[in-house]
Amino acid sequence: MAAPERTHRGSGPERGEGPDVLAAALAGADDDAPAFTMLRWRGDEAVDATWSRRALLDAARDAAGSITAQTDPGDRVVIAAPPGLDFIAAFLGCLGAGRIAVPAPFPGAARARAFVERIAAVTGARLVATEALAAAPVDLRPAAPDAIAYLQFTSGSTQAPRGAAITHGALSANLRAIGATWDLGPDDRGVFWLPPFHDMGLVGAILTPLAFGFPATLMHPAAFLQKPHRWLARIAQERATFSGAPNFAYDLCVDRTTPAQRAALDLSSWRVAVNGAEPVLALTLRRFAGAFAGAGFRADAFAPGYGLAETVLFATARRRGSGPAMSPEGAVSCGAPAPGTHLRIVDEARGVALAEGETGAVWIAGPSLARGYWNDPAATADVFDHRLPGEPHAFLRTGDIGRLRAGDLFVCGRAKDVIVRGGRNLHAADLEQAIALRLGRDRRTAAFAAPGPAGDRLVIVQEARAGDDLDASRAAIVDALGADCDAQADAIVFTAPGGVPVTTSGKVARAAARDAWRTGALPAPPHPTSETAHDFAVDVPAHAR
Repeated sequence: MAAPERTHRGSGPERGEGPDVLAAALAGADDDAPAFTMLRWRGDEAVDATWSRRALLDAARDAAGSITAQTDPGDRVVIAAPPGLDFIAAFLGCLGAGRIAVPAPFPGAARARAFVERIAAVTGARLVATEALAAAPVDLRPAAPDAIAYLQFTSGSTQAPRGAAITHGALSANLRAIGATWDLGPDDRGVFWLPPFHDMGLVGAILTPLAFGFPATLMHPAAFLQKPHRWLARIAQERATFSGAPNFAYDLCVDRTTPAQRAALDLSSWRVAVNGAEPVLALTLRRFAGAFAGAGFRADAFAPGYGLAETVLFATARRRGSGPAMSPEGAVSCGAPAPGTHLRIVDEARGVALAEGETGAVWIAGPSLARGYWNDPAATADVFDHRLPGEPHAFLRTGDIGRLRAGDLFVCGRAKDVIVRGGRNLHAADLEQAIALRLGRDRRTAAFAAPGPAGDRLVIVQEARAGDDLDASRAAIVDALGADCDAQADAIVFTAPGGVPVTTSGKVARAAARDAWRTGALPAPPHPTSETAHDFAVDVPAHAR
């Protein structure tokens, strides 16, 4: 059963305006210009496969024919093909056949397979597409703005994944905001490695180029993670103007490229370097800009932004060419709300909007909001349709904490990840970042609160590698928390590489880490140790507090 109709999207000129993806694709049906190029590597050699706009539409019609033959209008179709051109064709074919697409990872690994099985069951999907779809082609027909286009499942960093029901109208409105904020058009060119089943990869890397008529080059996420230089080299080769990634990717590029590789790059064409999907760190922006200044990268290309699956992708961002901005405390601005978007910082206890500069819950209203969560009226009621005195809009409670300064949003962290210690609010992401700067980003950290007799207790779960000196690592964690966050941990627990759970998008799943710690399910670190992972037997020694 579909989520109920919501009333929070407003009416009038805001609603449903913007480029329709299918209409934009169909406008290029006879165009032999390149639409997408997929890169794969054989050793160090890149192999290109390019589809023109004409070829893409032909493949989408074939996919629509296969989908139509196996499903009925309104049925859900899980699109779980590997990242690449077949995924795009299946997604477009699903939309053009009047079915509801459900983007998902390719079920090659056990964790991905379990995720696909789960969302297929939750959505009652009639079809799971893991490879190219082909049958007698059928025409693609753009749907009504209020029809559900696809279900974007959240990554589940703080709760079980939920499927946000994205309408065709909400998608078009969000694309309009993206194009206006970053001034995108046919003269742009994109290069991306992002997973296509997540909002940043699907909307940012695939649907945005398609909607605004510029070509994009795609690569498998693993290709980037293996050799980050590949992403930057292709941006330079293609003279790309538009690309982006989560914050960690920019750090990875600095950490895992050589001076010789950087010297060979020309990144002067890169005009919009989006940084989103996870906390944006000032140190990361400075490191990347400094490391690649000699390659022609300009710091004003950075476009930090904020969004979530429930807003399609885009909620706020710095405009093209404006560059990053910092608060006096050193936090990074995520920019102003998208056109048509209403953003308020709210005291949820009192149900009132706060003044600029005050910290509270981030609430959003506007034409890009999802209709609700698929077949989950309780979660929909909890998150959507919240009201403020004197406001005509119903708002989405994002679950994030932030503040506004000069109209720009500064995000502090997730409300569920706030740890209250001595009357102070500590944000898990800040604690984890402080530790990563000491121990390195190749060892994941999870920070979370556990109830104690005197209130929240701060627990740190830290991955350790063979050969690590755990005593030295513990001391480094204590120093990092004290010096950078004025905080003290009650428990520091070491686990094996990969022991800190992550979501399908690679974010630390703190709730899952807390559950694993509580039940003693954390894998032991690769060292003989007397420490346990399920109680406070590993409290920080008194002399180190």
